[in-house]
Amino acid sequence: MTSRTPLPEGFTPPPTPHRPRRRHRPDWLMAYVFLAPAAAVFAAFIAYPLVDGISTAFSDRMIAQDGHFIGFSNFVELFADPTFGRASFNSLCLTLGTVAVKLVLGLTFAVLLSQKMPARGLIRALAFLPWAVPGMIASLSWKWIFDEQSGVLQYLVLQFGLSDRPVYWLSDPSIALFSVAAAMVWQGLPFFTMMFVAALASIPADLNEAAAIDGAGTVRRFFSVTLPQMRGVIAVTVMLSTIWTFNSFEMVYVLTGGGPANKTHILPTLAYEYAITQSRLGFGSAVIVSVIPVFVILIFLLTRRMLNKEAD
Repeated sequence: MTSRTPLPEGFTPPPTPHRPRRRHRPDWLMAYVFLAPAAAVFAAFIAYPLVDGISTAFSDRMIAQDGHFIGFSNFVELFADPTFGRASFNSLCLTLGTVAVKLVLGLTFAVLLSQKMPARGLIRALAFLPWAVPGMIASLSWKWIFDEQSGVLQYLVLQFGLSDRPVYWLSDPSIALFSVAAAMVWQGLPFFTMMFVAALASIPADLNEAAAIDGAGTVRRFFSVTLPQMRGVIAVTVMLSTIWTFNSFEMVYVLTGGGPANKTHILPTLAYEYAITQSRLGFGSAVIVSVIPVFVILIFLLTRRMLNKEAD
């Protein structure tokens, strides 16, 4: 403790410097300031289009015309439309079928690409290349491959005697949907392969070494050690691919446009036909709004899975 030296007589002590009081802004105000740009972007590009699309589905709005609220009339008419039932069935089959094929092939390719081999980096780059091709370019390329007059697939089939007559890949109702599915598998397979290659690289090597010491073979190690370690990545990859495949539009629209005889129509192409081709914006919006509950469930499952993975 220090003692202050007394001042001589006649001197007055200097004034104590005034320290300005600092104004403390509440934390919640600063949080709102930082969140404002993100909230504005969310409102402009996500919330408003979503609300506008849902409100349009409950109206008789046409292109370049104002609509009127008509309640659930669009949905009543839609659920009685056989084309909507066909498009829903095609969307479900196309999504489940292509995702299952991509899952099996993606796992197989990922295991092969994880092995030591010459020029492994180049081979991986070529395997991942279809993922980098824009969707419209890939669709036009497959349009040419499936061409019934000059397509390379038609040439190979006739040249090697696999068929004694031309195969109408996109105009035959019995095989058109399979042709579209093949193109969609080609486009989406690299995503599965990339995710699984990354997952395989993250598995500790000592797990497989311990299992090998215990006498487990290659197949046993894959199903008992490798596959359980990839369970989280597989779940997230399948759910993401399911959402993207269900929403895919350009591949089906470019290849078949929903034909022949609506055999390849899926919900996005049907919505486009009703909303743009027939100018019935309200009816076309009802097609998309009708599947929103499905996406809400998928996104909920995906989010819960990712949060559980982070907690682990």
